[in-house]
Amino acid sequence: MTTPRRTVTLEDVAREAGVSVSTASRTLNGRPTKVGLDTQERVRAVARRLGYVVNLAAQAMVLGQTKSIGLVVSSIPDDYQNPVLSGVFRAASAREMLVTTAVTVPTDIERTRQTVQRLRGQRPATIFVVGTEAPDDRGMPQLLEELGRAEDEGCRVVLIGVGGTEFDSVVVDDFRAGESMGDTFARLGYTEVCVIAGSDPGDLARNRAAGFVAAMQAHGIEVGPDRIIWQEFSHDGGYRGAGEVLRRRPIAEAVFCVNDAMAIGACVRFREQGLSVGADIAVAGCDDIPALRDIDPPLTTVQLPWAEAAERAFELAAHERSASRSVVLDGTAIVRASTPSRTAP
Repeated sequence: MTTPRRTVTLEDVAREAGVSVSTASRTLNGRPTKVGLDTQERVRAVARRLGYVVNLAAQAMVLGQTKSIGLVVSSIPDDYQNPVLSGVFRAASAREMLVTTAVTVPTDIERTRQTVQRLRGQRPATIFVVGTEAPDDRGMPQLLEELGRAEDEGCRVVLIGVGGTEFDSVVVDDFRAGESMGDTFARLGYTEVCVIAGSDPGDLARNRAAGFVAAMQAHGIEVGPDRIIWQEFSHDGGYRGAGEVLRRRPIAEAVFCVNDAMAIGACVRFREQGLSVGADIAVAGCDDIPALRDIDPPLTTVQLPWAEAAERAFELAAHERSASRSVVLDGTAIVRASTPSRTAP
């Protein structure tokens, strides 16, 4: 029978490196400010050679928190949240921080409270919450209250995609994202247009649709309520929305879908009807998700700066406590073959 290996302790690392236990602890637990760089490197080299692993439970007891990130999302996978999650994971990896992901549903109030409460029990250094909900949507007040308890315990809380609360936040200006696509449609010469908007619980879809309509109106092109089709914020919603576009007269020259998943679903429906996307009807989305690389023709969309959003969220987390700071980022319209120009060269 194989004898189990003895766990390497902090005392083992300190003895091998020729330093005190407190010096080894400061170096390996993220508090090396009073330790010389040469000593830090020697301690870390010994820790790597011996296979020492920081005891996160003990670290939480000593520091009151661990060198980890708590990430709260409302669904996985999700075309909106996936790029945000990827940005957070990359930024955390660059900082040598672990990420614990908790999936919750704000409308399920008790489940939300219990999920965040368990996450608090792990004593993460920061909790990021990714969402599209408005602060007063069902379940959000309870979620924000639980997050307030986390900050009272010394954990930083930063919201990504949710603004207007007491917490620091990073948001993309969804009205401006829609506005940029409206400007693009007008510049390309489209006048008969429809919008397939998503009936998500927050303001994201409404703001994108409103921005698009406002930009078109600024160019003298009216987009009436009868040209805005509300559907589920998904591929299937886009598919059904495209069916409604086909039933309305006159049939639109171009369709703006408030996210890329809906745009892909719309393209499927138009092709089933025998229409060629980019030739018979133009289609654009919003988000610039990776799946667009496999779409033919390439889909016009609004590229959103989620990698930058994650970095800015970490910068906000460096503050001692939330103070309703808000970083607002803009998207950029990317014109591809799905929306050829109709204006004279």
